Amino acid sequence: MGEINAEVTDPQNLLGGNVSHVNDEIASIKQETGVTVRLLYLANFAGSKDPDTWAGESLESTKPPANTVLLALASNDGRLVVAVSHNSDDWLKDKDHVSRLSQAALGPIQKGDDPDWSGAACAMMDEIKVLHKQETSRKPKIIIAGSIAVILVIIVIGAVVMLLRRRGKKKKTGESPSDKDYPSDEGPKTGQTDSSDAAKLVKPKAKGPRHRKKK
Repeated sequence: MGEINAEVTDPQNLLGGNVSHVNDEIASIKQETGVTVRLLYLANFAGSKDPDTWAGESLESTKPPANTVLLALASNDGRLVVAVSHNSDDWLKDKDHVSRLSQAALGPIQKGDDPDWSGAACAMMDEIKVLHKQETSRKPKIIIAGSIAVILVIIVIGAVVMLLRRRGKKKKTGESPSDKDYPSDEGPKTGQTDSSDAAKLVKPKAKGPRHRKKK
C-alpha cells in the first residue's frame, strides 16, 4: 500500500491532467472550512483485512492537524475508505457525516464504465462544504436558544427572590402587642377601664390631725 506522505499520493497517475484542479480544490476547502484533505490512490487494499482500520491508523501515524480527512481509493477493487482524524470537530467525525462523505465520493466511481477518480475526490470535498455550512448555520440557533434559556432562568430566579422578600416583609410588619390586646379597631369596650388608668384617676385623700374649734 502507498504511504500518506503528501496531500495527494497517486503512484498510478489516476488523476492524470486533473491534478492541478484537485490541488486547487484541496486548497479551497482548507481556506473555506478549515478541513485538511488528503488523497491516497492505491491499486488495491490487498493485505489489509480491515481497510477502514488501516486507513484510520495510517492517518493517525502522520500526526495530522485537526480536522483532517483522508480519502483512500483502490482502483482495482473499486473500493474507497474515508477516515477522519481523532482530533477533528464533532460535526466532521460524526459517523453519519463520514458515511455521507463516503457515499458522495463513491458516486462518480460507480457511474459508467470509466471511474471518475478526480470527480470522487471533488464530490467528497463538495460534501464537506455542505456539512460545514450546515454546522455554521446551526451554531447561531444554538446560541440563541441558550440565551433564551438563560434569560428565562434569570426571570424565574428574580420572581422567587421577590416572593421571598414579600413574605419576609409581612412577617416583620405583623401584629403589634396592642393589636393582640384589642382584636378590633374600636379599642376597649365601654365600662372597661385599664387598671393602671383607674389608679391615676382616683386620688388618695390627704390624712392629717383634726383641728378642734375653740370654745
